[in-house]
Amino acid sequence: MSTHTTDPQKLEELLNYCTDFAKQMIQKHGEFYPFGAVITSGGQLTAVGAHTGEEPPDTVALLLLLWRTLQSQYQKREIVACAVAADVNIPAQYHPQFRDGIRVLVECAEFSRFHYFPYQISGDSVSYGDMIPVDTEPQSFA
Repeated sequence: MSTHTTDPQKLEELLNYCTDFAKQMIQKHGEFYPFGAVITSGGQLTAVGAHTGEEPPDTVALLLLLWRTLQSQYQKREIVACAVAADVNIPAQYHPQFRDGIRVLVECAEFSRFHYFPYQISGDSVSYGDMIPVDTEPQSFA
């Protein structure tokens, strides 16, 4: 297995890439559709998206397509880590500062964690709350 699998710096790059792009989309459009990024077996960060052919796309269908695609890439050893971002309502049990949130799932062979970033849109500005990390069962690396 590649040494990139558990490199915390690579996992942080995935998280930052997805968070930054999601924030850009929220600022421009007030929302975003699920997307992701991967660390290839060669150590490169690459953006990934999904399209089901539906307009507007079904968010759940996009997430399932992304997870299936990433799982297949992982099984073929094409990737060593991935992140998937979605625009969600943060579960109340996590006591978020705002209900709306960016959720980024970061995974590799030994790690799977949701990172919730609460946000609130007021006019032309977006306010962000503190990140809420939640360890979870693997989605793509199961």
